[in-house]
Amino acid sequence: MFDDREHSEPMRTPTFAILGAGLSGLCMAIRLRQAGIETFTIYEKADDVGGTWRENLYPGVACDVPSHLYSFSFEPNPNWSRRYSPGGEIWEYTQHCARKYDLYRSIRFGKKVIDIVHNGKQWRVDFEDGSSIRADYVISGLGGLHVPNKPEIDGRELFSGPVFHTAEWRHDVDLTGKRVAVVGSAASAVQVVPQIVDNAAHLDLYQRTPNWVMARQSYAYPDWLKKIFAKAPVLARAYRGFYFNMMEFRFNAFKKKDNRTKRFVRRMFSKHMEAQINDPVLRAKLTPDYPVGCKRILISDDYLPAVQRENVELVTDPIAAITPTGIATKDGKERNVDIIIMATGFKPFDILASIDVIGPSGVSLSEKWRRGISAHRTLSVPGFPNFFMLLGPNSGLGHNSVILMIEAQVNYITKLIKEAAAAGAAMIEPKEDAAQSYDLSIQAKLQKRVWAADCGAWYVDEHGRNYTLYPNNVRTYVREMAAPDMNEYSCTAKIEHSAAPD
Repeated sequence: MFDDREHSEPMRTPTFAILGAGLSGLCMAIRLRQAGIETFTIYEKADDVGGTWRENLYPGVACDVPSHLYSFSFEPNPNWSRRYSPGGEIWEYTQHCARKYDLYRSIRFGKKVIDIVHNGKQWRVDFEDGSSIRADYVISGLGGLHVPNKPEIDGRELFSGPVFHTAEWRHDVDLTGKRVAVVGSAASAVQVVPQIVDNAAHLDLYQRTPNWVMARQSYAYPDWLKKIFAKAPVLARAYRGFYFNMMEFRFNAFKKKDNRTKRFVRRMFSKHMEAQINDPVLRAKLTPDYPVGCKRILISDDYLPAVQRENVELVTDPIAAITPTGIATKDGKERNVDIIIMATGFKPFDILASIDVIGPSGVSLSEKWRRGISAHRTLSVPGFPNFFMLLGPNSGLGHNSVILMIEAQVNYITKLIKEAAAAGAAMIEPKEDAAQSYDLSIQAKLQKRVWAADCGAWYVDEHGRNYTLYPNNVRTYVREMAAPDMNEYSCTAKIEHSAAPD
């Protein structure tokens, strides 16, 4: 708990609103509870925990990080079924964590946030059901990727059959014997296509740009190994450490300058492509012309074979429009289909599409971000006291597990909250000059990474600014986030004047 003995007026323990019951929100709640803080509530829009692993139920959904590394360090799971676990198993893991750490009693389900407004003293959080709550701190666990990206294609509303996004999979739609179009060829398509190709009579796969696909090499864990992991946690930790170090090694491939790691990784991709695709014409269509890592690296053993099936056509001509009976491309062709599946990913950091966040000055976060999306230490923004974003801007990874980033962030926030309380402060926010300095450093380092190449990656906005990825390896981030430097923050007892509505 907070130590208030040094203050003449004892401070009450602040209240915390955690938004979202995915891995980020759950981790934040667990850390607060372990710190002796019980004045938190998790607000979740759905009816259960799990976040993206509850939402994404499309065929083949799985993690592309080894399971033993895609789990909390303090809550290992010796019973993962495979090297890369399916999405449903990860969802079950989040439910297990919520039960073990007694979080369900602290969660309010069916609470979709629409507005977050600071009145100079506290945050007011408004929900779609008409209710509101007040909290001293708001911690967003909504993440940067939770709003499906549904491209505006002419004629979409005219199509006579089902159209749905992979994140909103229609389990009531039977694909058996149907002509199916999959729009997009990245992470979700790589998992979906091999799972549905046998059911579909014909499948058109619309590829805008090819992706680097490496071998997945997943395998099932035998029961005897699971028992060893359960009885000897030190071996499970060593196994987790092996994967951490292996994936950290891959970070060198993301440096702009040529190096041995880059050459080694490219050879791995090329060998995988050559081993799975014999047709030189098709291989050329599926081979990227940009550096490895500029766009998200994909892993699959069955995607490239699926693309070569007789009932599959890879379409690389740009889409012109959706017609009542199919999809027309700019080369003048129209392909008739019964079902259209959008495998088009998510809108990064589009929490502002449905939520207004307004600081005590009356300035909204969307206005603040018009000059560029950024966050100090990837977590907070000047002018928005006591507001934090887990997996916020520039905390994404292209090479390792984001669970490591989440744990570093929740530990940092907890320490920051305690430091503020020890200083007798009711509110804390980053200083403008500190935030600008941090952002300049992040952006300068990003220019030395492969993501600076112009390859159309979702990492980068239309102005060429990368506001999604962290430019260094995970070890560097954990070291930087070990303890907050309070010189970077402003602490205040209260704000006397507020332009924001109460």
